[in-house]
Amino acid sequence: MEKKKENIVLALIALIIGILALILSWVPIVNNFAAILAVIGFILAIIALIINRKNKKTLSIVSLVISIVAFVIVMATQAFYAKTLNDSFNSSGSSSKIAKKVEDSGSSQTSDTKKSEKASFKIGETADINGVQFKVNKVDYSQGTSYSTPDSGNQFVLVNVTITNTSDKTTDYNPYDFKIDDNGNQTDLSEYLMDDNGNDPVSDPLHSGSLAKGGSVTGTMVGQAKIGNKYKLIYTGNMFLKDDKITFELN
Repeated sequence: MEKKKENIVLALIALIIGILALILSWVPIVNNFAAILAVIGFILAIIALIINRKNKKTLSIVSLVISIVAFVIVMATQAFYAKTLNDSFNSSGSSSKIAKKVEDSGSSQTSDTKKSEKASFKIGETADINGVQFKVNKVDYSQGTSYSTPDSGNQFVLVNVTITNTSDKTTDYNPYDFKIDDNGNQTDLSEYLMDDNGNDPVSDPLHSGSLAKGGSVTGTMVGQAKIGNKYKLIYTGNMFLKDDKITFELN
């Protein structure tokens, strides 16, 4: 007995949805929507097969196959994109900027500097992040003057630093890249001091700027902290390099 013609309405809708899913399945992010379309196309194709169980099923079968292929491609491409992103992230992480201690070897074998990974640094030690070196030269304290008074229980902390660029790239610096850590309370070093004569006792304030290869800058930053606490200077990195971090023990 010859089979009746296929009821193509539902099968045609499933086919259109399946083709759209197939087209979008290659596009990152958008292929999430393609997966949904593929599932819808699959369901409609199954329904079309049931409706046409005694009729011809050519279009329904084609719709079903296309929906399945689209869904498989979505899964494959998402796995590929996820692996690519993961590899990229791991590559970035493996080359992240780790603070290193720079010290003169002092031996006759070599005049090169030795670098070793270090969690925190002391006054006078030099930290290196991919060729950009940071050093705290000295720390001074002030109880304030008649013109400049710290908050109750606080004192002014004056931190003198040197930044040297030994890398091949120009690097930016800014006093707001640093914070003073007072037992976990981290604040900016943005205080302004005046002595009893109304003059600025800081002759070399650290401003913002850029250092070309071989460039160096030395300047002083002023912050506030509780008297008697342990202080740290935290370099948090500039706005483009938030992964950078160096800690200096100040007392």
